[in-house]
Amino acid sequence: MDVELRTPRLLLRRQRDDDRPAVLAGFNDWEVARWLTRVPYPYTDADLDEWWARPKPIAVGQAHFAIDFPGVGMVGDISLVDDLGYWLARQYHGHGYMTEACVAVLDWHFAARPGAVVSSGYHAGNAASAKVQRKLGFVETGERPMKLVRSQHKEVEHVGTTLTRAQFQASPAMQGRV
Repeated sequence: MDVELRTPRLLLRRQRDDDRPAVLAGFNDWEVARWLTRVPYPYTDADLDEWWARPKPIAVGQAHFAIDFPGVGMVGDISLVDDLGYWLARQYHGHGYMTEACVAVLDWHFAARPGAVVSSGYHAGNAASAKVQRKLGFVETGERPMKLVRSQHKEVEHVGTTLTRAQFQASPAMQGRV
């Protein structure tokens, strides 16, 4: 079953073949790719073919959504598999779209799994991702392991975060103060 989530400005949906140009453009923008752990840079058609070949069901605990801006198409991606991860095309940064998309996915997730604890994190220095996570109610775990960031070809400090349903419901994003 396909799941689509709608927000006031966005549609979160299954990825489609016509999303290829948006994925390639996003992952070949250094200001996007440098913050992503598993994405090589530059990102090739072969890299995308490998990713596209992997099944990406949309179910609680196994969710991959394209972030679709109506009239434009895919502008980013959000997943909640082992942890919450996301990216957004640079021209859409700073307008609250990522927080809006995350709220929809987390609300959907916690409705099905109210006792879940969602893990996430961000690379040290990624102020934008840290800001999104603070708005959502994520708290730092105190763990700061080094992670190999494929785009940077080096290990980078990673700030671990977690989120409970109670923290999410009390967050600025859920209180309308984003």
